[in-house]
Amino acid sequence: MKNAELYADEWSKLATDRKKEKIESLLAELTLPFIFSGMETFSLNGVTTETIVLNCEGRSFVFVPGCKRAILGWDRGIEGLYESALEDIASSFESVLDPLTWWRRQLALAVDAQDGNLPYFEEQVMELEQNPPEKPDDDLKAFYSFQGLETYVNENTSPVRTADLPPMIVERGLSEAGLIHLGQVNRRTNEHWVTSEHFDRVKDYLYKFNTELTTAVYSRCCRFERTKDDPALYDVYLYERLTYKDLISQLDAEGFALPTEDQWEYLCGAGRRLLFQFGNQFDEDYRYSHMCEEGENILEKPNMFGLSIAYDPYKYELVTGPCQVKGGDGGAALCGGEPFIYTMLPLSAYWRETPDKTVPEDGELENGYYFYRRVLIIE
Repeated sequence: MKNAELYADEWSKLATDRKKEKIESLLAELTLPFIFSGMETFSLNGVTTETIVLNCEGRSFVFVPGCKRAILGWDRGIEGLYESALEDIASSFESVLDPLTWWRRQLALAVDAQDGNLPYFEEQVMELEQNPPEKPDDDLKAFYSFQGLETYVNENTSPVRTADLPPMIVERGLSEAGLIHLGQVNRRTNEHWVTSEHFDRVKDYLYKFNTELTTAVYSRCCRFERTKDDPALYDVYLYERLTYKDLISQLDAEGFALPTEDQWEYLCGAGRRLLFQFGNQFDEDYRYSHMCEEGENILEKPNMFGLSIAYDPYKYELVTGPCQVKGGDGGAALCGGEPFIYTMLPLSAYWRETPDKTVPEDGELENGYYFYRRVLIIE
């Protein structure tokens, strides 16, 4: 088989020097200006990959080995979750079905822990005692149960299947659809490095945006983001109207493509038989995306292939295939006040959004919600 060494089984057996040699030979055949950045090893939940990190026009990419007959999709409900995770889920059901009992339990825990937010818990209990909620009906009880959760998961994940995944060069981070980087502005010196062709589009905001903010957004116009190295230096971005069809054409002109749903699921979870690619438990020492304000967001860390993927439920990642978005639900479950497990499910590698989330080819991709990563397939 051509490029047999670029598939996972063979790639893992290669010496580091041989891996570098293979990729350098491959890059010589490509027209895209990839630059070798180094070798790195990435690990997540038992899967380890030593691979090549590349740079192309300021963007970071990695080589992801192909895989024959990868198992994708999910039909096992919440199978495999640890007892601690199941206890958390049971508690979340109670928070919906019997909130007074649940808040009394939280108050007791807060008292034992001498929690500084004790008045908050007391206020919640008092409010529910004075204004008891309606008793849940049978449908609500059925939904917020382990059987109901099993059904919900299986109905909203992609079908189990096997797929042959080609070797790929994959962009490590996400790009926001319709967002164009114009240059920078220094608000200390009032110097700017924005091209003349775009200057008129942002001139009314360039020296007026609020520098107390890390990010200043002017809806459907422009955005200013403070750089990490200099608090007075901001990156300047412009919003442009972009459709799904436009994006496909844009990437094709660049020499890239969107991943298919099969490719994305493999890039996210490596075909592991786990509902959540990061493991079967929820660690209190970590922060999971927007779920709480303190701690490290474990989901943003590079996965087993060196990719930052499926780490923010507000961010739809665009793919091609039966499902056009993966990696989030636009924040619907989180904003809807759903229990923790329901806010996490859209971040599963196998989650498939409902048909109403299909993106019309000529429909505008809303800023701040639709993101994409560039993929180059190695034939």
